[in-house]
Amino acid sequence: MLSYEAAASYIQTFLNTEKSPDFSRDARRYNLDRITQLLDKLGNPHQHFKIIHIAGSKGKGTTATIIASILTHAGYQTGLFTSPHFISPRERCQIDAKMISEADFSRCLTLIKPAIESVSTNSFGEISFFEIYTALAFFYFADQQVDFAVVEVGLGGRLDATNIVDPIISVITQISLEHTRILGETLKEIAGEKAGVIKTNRSVVIAPQPMQVQSVFEKTSANRGAAACWVSLKHIKRNSQSLSGQFFDFQSENQLYKNLFIPLIGEHQLINAAVAICCVEQILMKMVVVDLVHALISEGLKKVKLTGRLQVVERKTKILIDSAHSPASFEALWKTIQELFCYNRLIVVIGLMRDKNLKAIGEIMISAADEIIATQAFNNPRVYQAEEIVQAWSDFSIKSICAIPSAHEALQVAQSTARKSDLICVTGSIYLAGEALKLLQQSQ
Repeated sequence: MLSYEAAASYIQTFLNTEKSPDFSRDARRYNLDRITQLLDKLGNPHQHFKIIHIAGSKGKGTTATIIASILTHAGYQTGLFTSPHFISPRERCQIDAKMISEADFSRCLTLIKPAIESVSTNSFGEISFFEIYTALAFFYFADQQVDFAVVEVGLGGRLDATNIVDPIISVITQISLEHTRILGETLKEIAGEKAGVIKTNRSVVIAPQPMQVQSVFEKTSANRGAAACWVSLKHIKRNSQSLSGQFFDFQSENQLYKNLFIPLIGEHQLINAAVAICCVEQILMKMVVVDLVHALISEGLKKVKLTGRLQVVERKTKILIDSAHSPASFEALWKTIQELFCYNRLIVVIGLMRDKNLKAIGEIMISAADEIIATQAFNNPRVYQAEEIVQAWSDFSIKSICAIPSAHEALQVAQSTARKSDLICVTGSIYLAGEALKLLQQSQ
């Protein structure tokens, strides 16, 4: 059997579309042929448990985590597949909020390795890094006989490897412009790709959307006979918020939830929570006494644990770690900082993937930050070089902006220059958030 280190290294030898330069609409890569063959060789493990499938541009990982937390605390063994990871690849595959063990990771990969190599030699081309993790998660969930698996789409929806599943319910979180060279140049085109997770005669829960996006989902749902549950902003009411979380009310289609607590900050997290409630409510109302649903949802929300999303780390200076990567998510980040934090200076350490809107993000961050340190989570063509960020933002009015390509050095410089009264914010991608968390763990 492979050791854990050998198993993780083996997967790294395959095409990593998460970090590789954009492969655009290359039909040879962007299809479901390889994952279909691979899972078939493994006995179609994804058909052995109930699946909740989550797509969207913003908040899909958070929403998936909230749904999994509620189902776990309702007494169901629940798998969770998310991507990318912050620190360990084992984060991608969890059961009841516990990462797959190194032993199970190694055992499962050893068992599926012959199928991986067989599929990689066929006419569809070599299988990808993400497709292997998708198959590994499904194999592990079936092996452990989970009741449910909450599965987050990697990219898009229609042709994402996870879209091989036949879910009991689908979820679409908020849509914004992203991965435009792959998914399309407009919100409507992107929504068309995300709509691929809407299945015939299955329910779908949809977050509040721009009108042009809403029309796409309405049409797709109607054509496929999918019962659509729309979450409305007017039915969400925040009661209070602190750094430990927030209390809120939510009126679903079925009942009023009063003074729920979730240990996450930011108004956008209430939207994610409301979407999760609507999803889980539909599942639980078919499985438990209706009167128990409110209490089960309430308890599951309280127990949510989330990494790298508006996560506060206490050191000499408060450090806020977030995975914002689009103009809309940066606006939400800035709004939360204004609402909850008192500080003398805001020092932002930022690194961005090349498919992000550099100018729009710059306009938001320059207005918020007193000092910006541009950096890189890793060094390859998929990432903006630190100097490119500085050059693009040099025309904006900012007290201090510099480039430090090494993420670890950038974080260390921010900590060394910050006073106790300052706030450090590390943001731009999950990859940079992960680098920050690694550094902070090492310095404990």
